[in-house]
Amino acid sequence: MKEEGVKMADKVKDLRSALERLKEIPGQLTESDVLVDPMAELAGVYRYVGAGGTVKRPTKEGPAMIFHNVKGFPDASVAIGVLASRKRVAALLDCEPENLGKMMYESVANPVAPVVIDGEPVCQQVVHRADDSDFDLNRIVPAPTNTPETSDHADLYRPK
Repeated sequence: MKEEGVKMADKVKDLRSALERLKEIPGQLTESDVLVDPMAELAGVYRYVGAGGTVKRPTKEGPAMIFHNVKGFPDASVAIGVLASRKRVAALLDCEPENLGKMMYESVANPVAPVVIDGEPVCQQVVHRADDSDFDLNRIVPAPTNTPETSDHADLYRPK
């Protein structure tokens, strides 16, 4: 999967570019516009598409998925399984799967310096503060659950 001569502009630098890279690799990403409930259903669908069934081993290597129609979250999509296989992670990091460990080890000795920009950071366009009286993470983020017992606040995932 290693791409020789990868240009800097083509390197994965964030989730969006990672998803774009996966779209270019046959069988590595699938998308769905079918309505899915984040409470147990989304994880169940991914279990069959991404792993080929339940937790019985061996699981297969399936694609990462993006769910664009998540119940209770009309403006959100959920990406799942992006880092679920060594082969996929290697493709995102421009190396061979057998070299991932070495690459991670060597990266510690060569950290990437932060980039300082002028003005408002784009990622801070919408700010939710934990000290706001109406702050409720379960209503902001469509976190998938496997079972009702997965979350202490599982009932909050269902829109009222």
